[in-house]
Amino acid sequence: MATARKKGKGYEIRVSCGCDIHGKRISKGKIWIPDPNATPKQIEKELERQKILFEEQVKHGVCPDNNMRFIDFSNKWLEVYGKNNLSIKAYARYIEYLKRINEAIGHLKLKDINPVILNAFYRSLEADGLNHHKRYDEDGNLINNGRLAPKTILEHHRVISKILATAVKWEYIEKNPAERADPPKVPYKEMHYLDEEQTREMLMCLNDEPIQYRTMIMILVYTGIRRGELCGLEWKDIDFDKRVMHICRSSQYIGDKKIITKEPKTKSGIRHFAISDTLCRMLKEYRRWQIEQRFKAGSEWIDTDRLFTQWNGLPIYPDTVTDWFSKFIKRNGLPYVTLHSLRHTNATLMIAEGMDVCVVSKRLGHASSSTTLNIYAHALQSKDKVAADSLENVLNLDRISC
Repeated sequence: MATARKKGKGYEIRVSCGCDIHGKRISKGKIWIPDPNATPKQIEKELERQKILFEEQVKHGVCPDNNMRFIDFSNKWLEVYGKNNLSIKAYARYIEYLKRINEAIGHLKLKDINPVILNAFYRSLEADGLNHHKRYDEDGNLINNGRLAPKTILEHHRVISKILATAVKWEYIEKNPAERADPPKVPYKEMHYLDEEQTREMLMCLNDEPIQYRTMIMILVYTGIRRGELCGLEWKDIDFDKRVMHICRSSQYIGDKKIITKEPKTKSGIRHFAISDTLCRMLKEYRRWQIEQRFKAGSEWIDTDRLFTQWNGLPIYPDTVTDWFSKFIKRNGLPYVTLHSLRHTNATLMIAEGMDVCVVSKRLGHASSSTTLNIYAHALQSKDKVAADSLENVLNLDRISC
């Protein structure tokens, strides 16, 4: 028989499960919080219903373990939810973050985790040397003392919150404590991109570089596609007759020398758009070069139809492109930009040339034009004065005689 007693804002309902082999009584309990707008009579009636319902759950073995630890639940969550709902890359990232999370709070019971504990964990992540992927400057000095970036700490919070939200949904806990926690705010990071003159200078510097990398950078500048989309390009995606490029897959590295192929970041990421004559000529020249490399490799060549490959035809590692570009920028004394900055450069130059935002958004594969507007507000603001001056020229009152 289930019993209930007032506890805090709700009621603690308990059901006896008999005794263990040592004669110790076993019971299971849960907290039920009534609707604050309910009348005493309604609460009394619903409480009786909750008691019967909980007793049935215990009797049939569907009552969640109220003493389950976070590490046990997170493992169950990965098995039941993660494998079936997360992308391969996201799943690998969750496992990486959970190593650090479980080391700190994995031993705690779900019901004992609160915002104070989570906030203390987030602060501990700000310590020096926690970043496994340490970066060094040109002089060999450790950048930012090997600390995790605020964005990475925020990602840890999101993983915890997602898992605890499922614990609420599966009725292991009543509320998600992560919703009341205070993860660090990610400071605004200035977007890096090249202006028109800087882009021309960079393209000139490419003339003396290997044709494979030269072609890659040309594509990124002329199309604004993502790194993964670039590495996922196959020759069947290029229509030379119509001068059209199709984007329908992304190539990503997930560690342990594993490269996966998946659909683009969003559904709108599957797209096609026109490419210039210059880019078409570059691609034809590159294709001839790749055919030569294929003959040189002979029987060791593995046909993947990819544009950009390793020496044996297998897909190129995305980080290989990033590392090369970083060295290229430094070697030529160009303004600091990352490979992803070329996407921003492409979008900024299109908007600066008066390209309709909807067209820009479609070419970039954004889910909506509002995304493009939010990201490239700086480029739109630069057009503000041009718009004002243009209107003044049209309505030039000085030319209107009184």
